[in-house]
Amino acid sequence: MSYVIAPLRLVKGEGAYPEFADVLKSVQDAAISRAKEIWKGYEQGGLYPGDKEFGICPFRAREMANDVTTTTLSGTYSFRKNLASTGWHTLFDYSVRQDIIHAFAGFMITDEILRLLEFRFEFGDRKFPILDVQEAKGWGSFAILFKEDVGKELIAQEETSVYVRGYVESTGYQNIVPLGFQLYKRKDLVISES
Repeated sequence: MSYVIAPLRLVKGEGAYPEFADVLKSVQDAAISRAKEIWKGYEQGGLYPGDKEFGICPFRAREMANDVTTTTLSGTYSFRKNLASTGWHTLFDYSVRQDIIHAFAGFMITDEILRLLEFRFEFGDRKFPILDVQEAKGWGSFAILFKEDVGKELIAQEETSVYVRGYVESTGYQNIVPLGFQLYKRKDLVISES
């Protein structure tokens, strides 16, 4: 896996790195292709899919909160993490639910202060080298974009484990927002407020 770290202002918006759009497009195409393989007879239906269509939306924090069940979710979640001590901390540790697919293009830190020095990622049985993000200190908000070869995109299908850890240098809150897509086979998985 290769990656690029960039200030957030260069990832989205005017003057953005073209790699960002390329990475997102590649990940979205691969996720749609994988969904069609897994959910035979279904086609992509956008945000509000119809019969025999699957939907696609941004990641939902509550799907990544590690307290999901097969029936309902409770509470409101955000990607804001309370990093209460220094050292290695688990940031995300969950299994993708039935009828859901997660496709990762990277992660954003949306805060002006970077509290993490390194990240470690595991997607299913794929373990990646530790990524050092210290070069981003002083940039303010930034993003890590995964640049995978076609066919090796980071797609976590149903019941795949996702494990992300970070090395915390200074305590406090940090917004760690995944970049990518959540695909869903049933609308009821994404329209409930509870």
